[in-house]
Amino acid sequence: MIDNIKKNLTKNISCNHLEIIDESPNHGGYSGAISHVKIIVVSDDFEGLSLIKRHQLVYKALENFVKEIHAISIVSKTVSQWKESSDYIPSPDCAKNK
Repeated sequence: MIDNIKKNLTKNISCNHLEIIDESPNHGGYSGAISHVKIIVVSDDFEGLSLIKRHQLVYKALENFVKEIHAISIVSKTVSQWKESSDYIPSPDCAKNK
């Protein structure tokens, strides 16, 4: 599924950097299925777009995968923003909190 998500994103967004992180094992009740992903995408397609518009662009590119994934976390930066800081807030390890 991760490879197909990458294909969809790169087909629809000019990605300078793309990471898809499967965070599913970090959540209680993990069954082995991909249910939680973090998408880190860097693209100048985001230039001038609000955070909401950037996320809408990513969701549109994901197409039907949106229905198959329980939780999607998106980090969307322009190339200049990424050069300034490639930091992002890590997701909590929910499985340890159970």
